Amino acid sequence: MPRISQAPVGAQGADAGTRFELFPSVHVAGGRVVHLVGDGHIAELDRSDPVEAALAFQEQGATWLHLVMAEEDDGGFDLGQARRVIEAVSVDVQLMCRAGVNEESVLEQVLSTGCARFNLGRSALTNLPWCAEVIARHGERIGVSLPVRLTDRGPRLAGPGRGTDAGDLWQTLTVLDRAGCSRYVVTDVSREGSLSTPNLELFSEVCGRTDAGVLAAGGIATLDDLWAVAALAPHGVDGALIGRALYSGSFTLSQALARVATSTVNSHPPFG
Repeated sequence: MPRISQAPVGAQGADAGTRFELFPSVHVAGGRVVHLVGDGHIAELDRSDPVEAALAFQEQGATWLHLVMAEEDDGGFDLGQARRVIEAVSVDVQLMCRAGVNEESVLEQVLSTGCARFNLGRSALTNLPWCAEVIARHGERIGVSLPVRLTDRGPRLAGPGRGTDAGDLWQTLTVLDRAGCSRYVVTDVSREGSLSTPNLELFSEVCGRTDAGVLAAGGIATLDDLWAVAALAPHGVDGALIGRALYSGSFTLSQALARVATSTVNSHPPFG
């Protein structure tokens, strides 16, 4: 059975009652670590073995890992690699398959990996009634990834396949909230893997429209970026996913944990 932490574990800001969890990311394709960039991915050169990367983050103090199975050349994903990582670590793993999980039989296979939480991804967003059924059946073990593109039509969700569209962000959020979704991973896909600063406005606006927990992703490049995201904790941002910045040497996970733990989490968002 998967292990799910009974209480939030992670850095606590100076404001009483606010907690902020860090999720170091391990993205996998072809049996090696990759970096997600927009609709595609590029290989990680220095730390290529997913298990080694996961264990390194665990040794630095991670209490959760964000594990993403990116598409293979045939459009599928390798659950064997996911199990390999999950079985190697002793911390909770939040698993996501970037595409391909949109029916019950595949979902059962994914949940059998032992992940503590599974995030429905791009393929599932094209079938919101099924998403709602899954959320109602599995409760907090299911989260939803919201890959957002900002367009002249408003915020849209990226669908499976390069350049495809999975609908309006706010309409989708309404449906998923009514189903009882407890947690969302919100990513500005234009900043994913770009080290170009996070979209604080997007995270704040999503938090203003849902009572569910929000994990922020995309664009974190520096410890100051991380602090700015952590400052949204009183508004509903429960944590942040950190990927490429950790691999590029911008900072270590230990430094990130220390920065968040010693930061004053303000009662107002750090913009506007």
